[in-house]
Amino acid sequence: MILVVTPNPCIDKTLFIESIIPKPKIKVEKVKEIAGGKGSNVSRVLRQLGVEVGHFVLLGGYTGQRVKSLIELDGVSVYPAWISQLTRVVTTIVDRSWQQVAYFEPGPVISPQEMNQVLLTFEKIIPSVELIVFCGSVSDQNTHTIYYRMIQIAKKNRIKTIIDSRGVPLIEALKAQPWMVKMNREEAEETWEKKINCGDDLNKFYEFLNSKGVEYLILTLGEKGAWFRGERVSWSGYPPKVASINPVGSGDSFLAAFIFGLINGKKWNECLGLGIAAGAANAQTWDAGAITWNDIQLLLLEVRVETGNIF
Repeated sequence: MILVVTPNPCIDKTLFIESIIPKPKIKVEKVKEIAGGKGSNVSRVLRQLGVEVGHFVLLGGYTGQRVKSLIELDGVSVYPAWISQLTRVVTTIVDRSWQQVAYFEPGPVISPQEMNQVLLTFEKIIPSVELIVFCGSVSDQNTHTIYYRMIQIAKKNRIKTIIDSRGVPLIEALKAQPWMVKMNREEAEETWEKKINCGDDLNKFYEFLNSKGVEYLILTLGEKGAWFRGERVSWSGYPPKVASINPVGSGDSFLAAFIFGLINGKKWNECLGLGIAAGAANAQTWDAGAITWNDIQLLLLEVRVETGNIF
């Protein structure tokens, strides 16, 4: 089983309206709810690709119960760690021209006692896990070290780890030496505290991560493509041109398809191609992670993957 960990999930609610123009009253034409958070998107795509996946989430209150139900609707096994405060809600308003505005509620505050219980719950469920994927933000300062501590537990159990996060939680996680890191350019520059402008910068950034014990790096660059690097391997992938409706979740879809290739014995360049095709397919839909294997296969024919640096 692949285990996806999301410390700060949400109800991802979309209100569809005619036009985003301020009025005393605005009629909502349609309401859509899905389980939100990067890990929710990753687990959704993995399940749609036929992968046995479990989702470890921190949940609180009636909103947490709703997130659990929404994850289960995706066909994903839920492993909840219950906390006292409510799980957040992210509300996006979208009009007929696809203009949008999003409102992000603050995440719950998690006590040190709850944090310890979360880690105990996590440790109990991982013995049968093949790979652990850590996704997204954390809710408050008390959970800044959650990835670091979980990666340590995973390494003790000889389980490989992939992390897709940013900021302090990622910096702390690097101290535990995750096997693979996935990030975008902005996150990479934030982590490195330097700009990435050329191929030499790419290699130096990988060496920076590798010196901290990271074996593999995936760097996504939006419409420009993605770069994969290990000690003895370097691949660049270029996406097809698509009509983008909503790019949210494209990086998560990329990661899910990359992992799908990985656990099915594909070569690194093939994994990269699958990831790029999945990210492009996701951008063509409104719902994050609402893609199929057929969607990926169609776009995979237009993906170009080459050895070496992407720029």
